[in-house]
Amino acid sequence: MRLIDKEIFKKIVAYMLLISMSIIFSCSSEPVIKYGVEVVETEESDAIEFSFEKKIDTEQKSKVVTKKERDFQISEKITNLISKRTRPARKIKGVYLPAYVAGKAERFNPIFENIKKSCINAIVVDVKDELGRITFNIDSDYVRSLGTTREAQIKDIDAFVKLCKEHDIYLIARVSSFFDKYVNKNTSHFFLKRTDGKYYKDYKGWYWLNPYNEEVKKYLIEIGKGCAKAGFDEVQYDYFRFSGESNLRRVEFPDEMTKGKSRIEIITELAQEIYQALISENIYVSIDVFGAIMNSYGDQDSIGQDYTTLLKYTDYLCPMIYPSHYANKTFGLEVPDLKPYESIKGALDTSDKTIARAKDEYTHFGIVRPWLQGFTANYIPEYRTYGVDEYKEQIKAVEESGGEEWLFWNPGGSYKWEAFIDESISESEKITDKETTAS
Repeated sequence: MRLIDKEIFKKIVAYMLLISMSIIFSCSSEPVIKYGVEVVETEESDAIEFSFEKKIDTEQKSKVVTKKERDFQISEKITNLISKRTRPARKIKGVYLPAYVAGKAERFNPIFENIKKSCINAIVVDVKDELGRITFNIDSDYVRSLGTTREAQIKDIDAFVKLCKEHDIYLIARVSSFFDKYVNKNTSHFFLKRTDGKYYKDYKGWYWLNPYNEEVKKYLIEIGKGCAKAGFDEVQYDYFRFSGESNLRRVEFPDEMTKGKSRIEIITELAQEIYQALISENIYVSIDVFGAIMNSYGDQDSIGQDYTTLLKYTDYLCPMIYPSHYANKTFGLEVPDLKPYESIKGALDTSDKTIARAKDEYTHFGIVRPWLQGFTANYIPEYRTYGVDEYKEQIKAVEESGGEEWLFWNPGGSYKWEAFIDESISESEKITDKETTAS
């Protein structure tokens, strides 16, 4: 057998080890790392030892930013933008009104008279409804070019805004973000598609916009900017999520579309970019979320909403904590809908605990402003008729949880106005009708 010279052997082994290490770490997402190999000979024998030293390039190391550091940098930027906003914040007590109510004087005027005599100081009105229609002639060439403003229900947005401003009513523009049904030749590529090429529909037959689509992001930002130009005080993004239904698995999400981003990551990224864009427009931003995501990681992953993360990228997070939406036994309640006070209190206690675990990590955190139940859920097996007492129980729960703001939801805009009576108003001015119907 021919012996190999010791010096040559050392060089061969060192070279082979260097090649092996470079192959292994070339597949890593870690920063560039240099591996040094040092050959050591002991004085006692001809034995050869190899010493590996992991050497991180100092210049490269200085460029590495952890997720926590990146979040802090974004938060600092947001805080700086917020400090430049001139529109004053308000403590909101509001109700939702459909655009077909807000846009017709004969429907809106009776409601408006009740608002003037109550503690209500805000209106949430559709500007992009569930059908995908933009409800007024928005000042955006891009939005108008898509053809989604053709069925505007608020014909004179200037007059509507002027009336509300004259009476110090805070205006919130509700945007049905990804829940949509208005497919036309200009927007067809916005929508989710199944693996067979057909448009995805949920079990109700509704379409959904694709959160991974860059044009959808532009669309949502442009709507927000248009609302700021029209005089709205706040833009509220509802359905800011993926469909939570199991048939979403039929949708194709190729890597070139997602770029490796999970549902939570893309929804969070969109929230962050939309928020920064609209702060600069001097308007407030809110996001509606499911109450269940407060402490359910499964629900978070499914629809893409992370409760505490979204709080970093909005002024107001609005959990929909309707008692009727909770399963039996939630919060230890046999039927949550029968216990409005206990349901709301249980939800907000859960919210407080969830936030407490994360709040000290970031500079900016939005305010929790809950949606309360202004309707009777007669579609569930056991339900309670929601009237004045049920409204007041929910409001009491918010106040006793330390909250100062709330919104009431009734899909038709019909409310028990007696529950909102402002005690500072004289007896002669108090509301006499128990309910104003918007139908």
